[in-house]
Amino acid sequence: MARDDLAVTLAILRIIRRWSQSDLAEAAGVTNSAVSDYERGKVDPQTQTLQKLIRALGLPLSSLDQTQAFIQMVRAQMDSSEPEEKAVPPVSTEKEREVRTEIAQIAAEGGRFASRLTRLMLELLANQKPGL
Repeated sequence: MARDDLAVTLAILRIIRRWSQSDLAEAAGVTNSAVSDYERGKVDPQTQTLQKLIRALGLPLSSLDQTQAFIQMVRAQMDSSEPEEKAVPPVSTEKEREVRTEIAQIAAEGGRFASRLTRLMLELLANQKPGL
């Protein structure tokens, strides 16, 4: 995982938990400045420290890969130059339609619901069939 990608991933996971950098630092037993450096991509945490951070958030290590996959998917959509690739794929199930509707409603409500929006988008991506 690239340094910038890890930085974004750590920040997203912390924000979803609704913790400040200080909250995470205290729970993981690291300094506030260390968490800040990790999230800005200034320093990569050692493997042991990364595991402590993720455990402190109460998440499995697999959440790193899942969040990274989400970030890469969003970046690919943003980098796409053809309008068809930017379009949302057609909804194939009632559950997906409900999740997409909820995502649109949450997005319209503003930034204070960002963690819920991210959780739902990750859920949708995890359940999406290839080729949709």
